[in-house]
Amino acid sequence: MEGFWIQLLAILTLLTQTCSPSDTTELIGAVGRSVTFCSNDTNGNAALWSFGDIPIVTVTFEDPPRPVFLKEEYRTRFTVSERGRALTISPLRMEDAGTYSVTIDGKKSTFILLVYGRCFLCFLGVFTLKKEVSDCPLPPGELPEPTVTCEAQDCLDRTCLVSLRCSVPGAGFGNVSYTWRGWGQRWNVGSVVLTVVDKSSLDSVEPLTCTARNAVSRRSVTVTTPEGLCPG
Repeated sequence: MEGFWIQLLAILTLLTQTCSPSDTTELIGAVGRSVTFCSNDTNGNAALWSFGDIPIVTVTFEDPPRPVFLKEEYRTRFTVSERGRALTISPLRMEDAGTYSVTIDGKKSTFILLVYGRCFLCFLGVFTLKKEVSDCPLPPGELPEPTVTCEAQDCLDRTCLVSLRCSVPGAGFGNVSYTWRGWGQRWNVGSVVLTVVDKSSLDSVEPLTCTARNAVSRRSVTVTTPEGLCPG
């Protein structure tokens, strides 16, 4: 445990030194939906994501990324992707509105998030724009980030049978294969994984990573807890 905190302190020190403000991006989100902050900075080895002056997560640039959340409660709604250069909040709440930032190699990028109710956004005519302003641009020829959804969750007594599906949005990517890693094992079972989880540990199991591959690229997404995907 002591080594963990030493490593975390070293990352924070590296990220915050000689930090100077950079560009600011405004995003619009709807309650109950999701929003993604993306950094275009390709330099550095790690990132610090913050809400105002409050650190959320530090992450080294790996595939899959290995986030270190400053509070355990952040794991339920914050997800790191794009090898650490993107942060997603889901589902959005009204209190999520505010200023977010990412610090990479001493350079800070700022994001201003506006959160509205769905009906209000529909009235303004901007609800359909949410996906466009919040998604990261995709490099040509690469798979987009896969999405993990809950197929089913059945609980009986002390155990739960959880079925999760991993998929890549869009078409024209050729043959896409899927592998899963986490929960103490590695699966090469395709896009759907079926596993038994102890009911008491649904909110505290280790992260589960799905990796999608085609002939030219590989993309991963990490799920922190099945409870967030399969409510109830």
